[in-house]
Amino acid sequence: MSDALLFGLYLFSLLALGLFGYHKYFLIKLYLKYKQFPLATPEDPAEWPAVTVQLPVYNERYVVKRLIKAAVCLDYPREKLHIQVLDDSTDSTAALTARLIRHLQGKGIRIDHVRRPNREGFKAGAMAYGLERCASAYIAIFDADFVPGRDFLKKTIPHLIQPGVGMVQTRWGH
Repeated sequence: MSDALLFGLYLFSLLALGLFGYHKYFLIKLYLKYKQFPLATPEDPAEWPAVTVQLPVYNERYVVKRLIKAAVCLDYPREKLHIQVLDDSTDSTAALTARLIRHLQGKGIRIDHVRRPNREGFKAGAMAYGLERCASAYIAIFDADFVPGRDFLKKTIPHLIQPGVGMVQTRWGH
């Protein structure tokens, strides 16, 4: 009985490792097939699609300024970029954020301080609330602990505008 159980365990392990290996082989094959096709990157700034950057924050007074400045510094056509700070804060973050956003709006930057009457749905609720108030076809969401590189949108949007692509998730590190 124990030999049969051990043999079954070996067969199951062999099958699982075989499926894992096939999956990796398939992914590498897809990568090699499509890496040869360059992405179509619009040359004219007018051809880039409109993008809304959502910055959900909740009591993030120590990092919100850095996050907003990073979003404002994104290398993307200004007339195509809209930034929403989705602020559900209950501490001094809201006042700090409001002052910074008024200053940036005075410089002509399209940035909104979006506050909700309640925190229903928490972070997901804030993003849905902001989504109802945006007209862009593409959304980028950055958490408060993430500082995007200046070229983030220029590297990411060409992947999104490909036919058949509905979402792009990127990797990042600390």
